[in-house]
Amino acid sequence: MPEGPALRIVQVGFATTVQDHGRPGLAHLGVPTAGAVDRRTHDLVNRLVGNPAGAATIETMGALVVEALRPVVVATSTDGGRQTLAAGARVRVDAPAGSIWGYLAVRGGIEADPVLGSRSHDTLGGVGPPPLTADTLLRIGADPVTELVADHAPPRHVPDPWVRLWDGPQHDWFIGGLHCLTRRPWTLTNELSRVGVRLETGEFPRSTRSQPQMSSIGLIAGAIQITPAGEPILMLANHPTTGGYPVIAVVDPDDLPSLVQSRPGSSIRFRRA
Repeated sequence: MPEGPALRIVQVGFATTVQDHGRPGLAHLGVPTAGAVDRRTHDLVNRLVGNPAGAATIETMGALVVEALRPVVVATSTDGGRQTLAAGARVRVDAPAGSIWGYLAVRGGIEADPVLGSRSHDTLGGVGPPPLTADTLLRIGADPVTELVADHAPPRHVPDPWVRLWDGPQHDWFIGGLHCLTRRPWTLTNELSRVGVRLETGEFPRSTRSQPQMSSIGLIAGAIQITPAGEPILMLANHPTTGGYPVIAVVDPDDLPSLVQSRPGSSIRFRRA
C-alpha cells in the first residue's frame, strides 16, 4: 500500500467528523459511545467499498468536499454509489434529499490513531481524532482484499411514519405513560446535533409516582427524556452517559436510523412496540 495521505479536505462542510462504531461498554467510566449517528447508512457505504462495517467513515451534515491525492475507491450516501477517484479528482458529500446526515467511505477505511479502541471523534468530550478542518490530510488503511459486489445501494426506502416505542424506566411518572407520546403527532425542532434532537413542547402531567428530584441515571441511544418544561429530548449516538430528566420511553433500535435522518419540521408518530 502506498504510504502517506490519500485524501485532503477541501471544504469541511457542516458537523463533519470521523466516525466508526464508537466506544461501547465504557459508559461506567463516563465515556460516551459516540460513533456514527446513522449506523445503518455508515455500514452501507462501507459495504459498497468492501470494508468491514466498523471501518471509519466521514460523517457530515453536508457541503463536504474531498480531494483524492492518489487513486482511491470511495462511496457516498449522497447518491448511494461507488466510484474510483483519480489523483486530483474531487467528490462532494451532502445528505441525501430529505435527510440530515451523509457519509463518505473509502476502501481501506479512514486511518487515525484509535483512542480507547475507536477512531470516532466524541463531540462531547473531544476524545478521538481532532475535528476535521480545511486542508486536513487523511490516511487510509490497508486494502481489505474483498470483492466489490455492487456499484450502487438499493434506493432509499420511504421511512415508516410510525416509530415504535418501549417503556422507559420512568414511564409511570406520567399519567397515561407512553400514551403521552402516542396520542398525537410530534414535530422535530431545529435543535439537533450528534448528541440529540428536541421535539416540540407537549403536555406530560405527572403521576403520584413522580418524584420532585431524581438522581442521574444511565442513558442509551433512543432514550426520550422529558424536561420540566415538557420538551421531549431524543438521545442520539453521542449522548452523555447519564441524565437527570425522567426517561419516559426508548425508541426501538430498528426504527432509530430513520428517525435520526428526519429533518427539522418533520412530523412523526409514535406507537407502542
